[in-house]
Amino acid sequence: MKNSLHQRLAGALSLAGLALAVAAGSAKADEIKMGYINKMGEHPWFVSEVGGAKSEAAKLGVALMSQDVQFNADLALTTFDTMVGDGVKAIAIVVPDRALGPVVAEKAQKAGIKLIAVDDDIYTSDKKMVPYVGMNAENIGRQVGAEEAKIYKAQGWDKYKDVMIGSIEDQKADTCMRRNRGAEAAFLEATPNFDKKNIVRIPYDNHMESAITAVTTTLTAHPEAKHWIFYSCNDDGVLGAVRATENQGYSPDDVIGVGIDGSRACDAFGAGKPTGFRGTMYIDSAKEGAEAIDLLYASVKENKPLPTTTYVSADFISAASFPTYKDKLCHK
Repeated sequence: MKNSLHQRLAGALSLAGLALAVAAGSAKADEIKMGYINKMGEHPWFVSEVGGAKSEAAKLGVALMSQDVQFNADLALTTFDTMVGDGVKAIAIVVPDRALGPVVAEKAQKAGIKLIAVDDDIYTSDKKMVPYVGMNAENIGRQVGAEEAKIYKAQGWDKYKDVMIGSIEDQKADTCMRRNRGAEAAFLEATPNFDKKNIVRIPYDNHMESAITAVTTTLTAHPEAKHWIFYSCNDDGVLGAVRATENQGYSPDDVIGVGIDGSRACDAFGAGKPTGFRGTMYIDSAKEGAEAIDLLYASVKENKPLPTTTYVSADFISAASFPTYKDKLCHK
């Protein structure tokens, strides 16, 4: 009975192997297959990022498989294995959890494929950084804090005692926390007399709805605060906070929020109404996706080493400069 079962399993595996071989043989001889795994596919940031990757892959003649794993770590790993089984030579991944770094790095090493991390940096089991394309998390946070400090001073808020900072934090995501720490450090350096006791930590899950709910609760808990400053790791966190203040009757003049990524700039500025969302550090995520594909292609095709870090620069978008970016940001 056991032998019969083993024979059937062996036969099934042989047939599966034959199917893969036939599929591989039907592909173009010079075609390179790659995979792109992202954690939040319906979000405007990732729609643009994956779109940029697909566009660049098409230009290079790369067959690109893409998969949204919706923050599901198990799905990310099974997708990774599936792509390897389908014969990809390289994978770009936005991990749903940075703890997956050592696992996917080992999988890539064993499979002999190239690996690049996008948006969230990851590390091997021996603490070596996997090649990375994205923001310098702390530096972009510092840009946010410095910009908010300028607005704070320009509006004379340094004379008020009723100013509070809401640090909207995805506390499970180290990348997010580094952006927030950068914002806080730069703001406090520029405003040394600001009382650190007036900083409130507000957990959220990276989505705007979560930020609205969390900040609404925080506003209710701090009726003494008449002026609010918000920073977070993305536009969703900050615009969610601003929406909460609007719902609670705060004037836009009493709110300073600066986001990161530009994905909600159209929502914030498109109607042309006053808003406490004062701006965002915009990064063209399509360029990130395209850059990841370019680097992987050169590594596979020409055996060029992958650079450890490839940082993208940010542009500050305010209501005043928004018209310059409108066509790009409001096309969806």
